[in-house]
Amino acid sequence: MGGSGTLPGFQGKLSIVPTESASAGQEILVVDADDQVVKGLDRLLTRVGLIVTGTHDPIRARDQILNKFFAVALVDADTPTPGAGIELLQFARDKSPLTSVVIMTARKSYETAVKAFRAGAADVVLKEPDVVPYLRERVLEAAGDIKATADRNSLFEEVAETHEEFLRRLRDVSHELLDLEDRVTGRRADDAGGEVATISVVLVDDDPDALEQIERVLTADQGWQFRVAGTGGEALDVVMQVRPQIVMVKEDLPDLPGSMVVNTVKASAPDALTLLYSPPGKSGRPGEVKLVDAGRVMSLIGSYAEPSQLVGPLNEIREALKQKTHERRYLQAFRQRHFEFLQRYNAIKQRLKEELDRRKKPR
Repeated sequence: MGGSGTLPGFQGKLSIVPTESASAGQEILVVDADDQVVKGLDRLLTRVGLIVTGTHDPIRARDQILNKFFAVALVDADTPTPGAGIELLQFARDKSPLTSVVIMTARKSYETAVKAFRAGAADVVLKEPDVVPYLRERVLEAAGDIKATADRNSLFEEVAETHEEFLRRLRDVSHELLDLEDRVTGRRADDAGGEVATISVVLVDDDPDALEQIERVLTADQGWQFRVAGTGGEALDVVMQVRPQIVMVKEDLPDLPGSMVVNTVKASAPDALTLLYSPPGKSGRPGEVKLVDAGRVMSLIGSYAEPSQLVGPLNEIREALKQKTHERRYLQAFRQRHFEFLQRYNAIKQRLKEELDRRKKPR
């Protein structure tokens, strides 16, 4: 029995024939240097419907714990050497905190029991013949608790998922209702949301011809409205006045680096979409447009020679912004119509999350 020898009669008691339990199907790990004890516990627990994995090798036991969930682990305190089972207990509590670990010992040692409980053991069981029925019941109880906890957690998760699905469906219905109201009243979605189809753009460029060149291809009758700022310092004032949807910043400005201007704009107007660009050079060097978002710089137009090549990508951005505006309108209308319901929903959602987090923590 590890380093302690085998207690007479312990294996004999392991031949008790119990009936299958409500914990049937739960995985149990048995770690003991005595093969007879492993085989006896295998027979004892298999008869109540538990699935037993037995080993005398703590290295294999660690591998099993890492690759499979065990509801209960029965660990001999002295496998393979006196006190080594406590190390395996600590490993199991660290890697599989929901596993209940029961320490088995042939030594009536107060010190061993104290170390085991301090390391997180669910119980410490003395290897004596009369303790076998208690050991069996202790394993069944621990396995049953794990199964009941898993079932309750599954129910809580299913309730949370159902609530989310219900909220999505309610939002979809509200969306459809708002569209129907628009059609019945003849109201345009853009006008109803307090937004017009015009996309406001601040162009930050010291070239006096830059605005004229862009306005030739992105015209006012197409819904484009431009304001220009000649320097990075002027840009922030204009942005605060106009509150544009798009800010286009030339990379090389006379007073500040374009990247610094973009960061300043994002800090003061986080909803604005910011573009950092280099216009085509007179020597034939192509222009480039980058999208700056959340500290990331992404290439939007890798190379362009004429302002007309900006039309397609910028129109795509415009449509995306319009869609975002529409979605914001739907969300605002939904919140206004269901304010009290959403308050109750969010309170319940938070309570469900807290309960699930609490149940997942080791006890």
